Amino acid sequence: MFLQSFSLLVKRIFVVATLISLASGVTWAGSYKVLHTFGQLANTPSSGLVLDAAGNAYGTTAKGGYNNAGTVYQLSPTTGFHIVYAFSGHPDGRTPQGNVVFDSAGNIYGTTVSGGAFTNCNSGLGCGTVFRLTPPKNGGLWTETVLYNFTGGVDGSSPQAGVILDAVGNLYGTTAFGGALGAGVIFQVMPSGNTWTENVLYTFTGGDGDGGFLQGGLIFDTDGNLYGMSGATVFELSPSGEQWVFNVIHAFNPKQGDGAGAAAGLTFDSTGNLYGTTTFGGEFGFGTVFELTNDSGTWTETILHSFASGRDGASPQASLTLDASGNLYGTTQQGGGQNNLGTVFKLQQDNGAWQELLFRFQPNQGGRPTTPLLLDSAGRIYGTAPGVVFRITP
Repeated sequence: MFLQSFSLLVKRIFVVATLISLASGVTWAGSYKVLHTFGQLANTPSSGLVLDAAGNAYGTTAKGGYNNAGTVYQLSPTTGFHIVYAFSGHPDGRTPQGNVVFDSAGNIYGTTVSGGAFTNCNSGLGCGTVFRLTPPKNGGLWTETVLYNFTGGVDGSSPQAGVILDAVGNLYGTTAFGGALGAGVIFQVMPSGNTWTENVLYTFTGGDGDGGFLQGGLIFDTDGNLYGMSGATVFELSPSGEQWVFNVIHAFNPKQGDGAGAAAGLTFDSTGNLYGTTTFGGEFGFGTVFELTNDSGTWTETILHSFASGRDGASPQASLTLDASGNLYGTTQQGGGQNNLGTVFKLQQDNGAWQELLFRFQPNQGGRPTTPLLLDSAGRIYGTAPGVVFRITP
């Protein structure tokens, strides 16, 4: 729908007046509540939260569980916190990271950064896996199945952002390393009976042309094209017969006030505009929120906010969440005042300009969030930060 052909000419619009007016932000008078404090059994949350059909929230922790290899957990509004699965490292995976995803049968899919069958990566900890968790029957336990073990060769290694599902059950994701050039890959894992096969859709070079070493995940548009960010670029990967065609739709240029260090995923709105964050760059050097709009194959970037540190946030590392009114929500790892514990922010349009509202973390509230947020139908905001799951009620 959005993309039939591409021009790599990208126009950049920098809204200087907006940047200046938003440098300090407006304090958000929402109520903050810690819903869960992590302990030794599961700690270091490494994803945002995802809801199942019953309203239970699921996420991952990088540590805890058997051999301190991480967990997938459930947070229920009625029964509280439960460990769904504890990883052991080998052969089932170690250090799950990135949001999990559900299929229509209630199975959970995700990735581990290390562990698995091959130990020639990550100082012997393993090259990572794609896994599935099958829900229990008759009060039993969840069952884990490793769908793919990365070898650290041309197939990639160290997936850091989970996977997404297409309509026929194929999984898509990215790796930070491996591939023919060592800079990571975009992969597809396809089911065939009880066997899953990996296909490398694109191999990154690690150069200025396409970036590489991906930390963020992928999203689909309505035509089945994939989008993501690779540090210095925003890219699109389009199916064409049995091949996939890679295009850079935006190359960041921090020397001209653009962002730098794009480490997260992207978000679409209902009209096909893309939104994302960069960890560095922008007017003040502390990261940006940007929008990309498409007009007949030419993508135009608008910087919606440049973070100024201080009482404003700094260094966003997570993708954005969009509400039904078009407001954007996200987190920054740093800034937010003298405690430097980061923020939860909301960007909303006001007479054509973008206004920033901030929640600034205080000691004993977690802080330094690096994962995306979840909104419920009542407008409440849920997220994870080192040590806690939290809720903000505006």
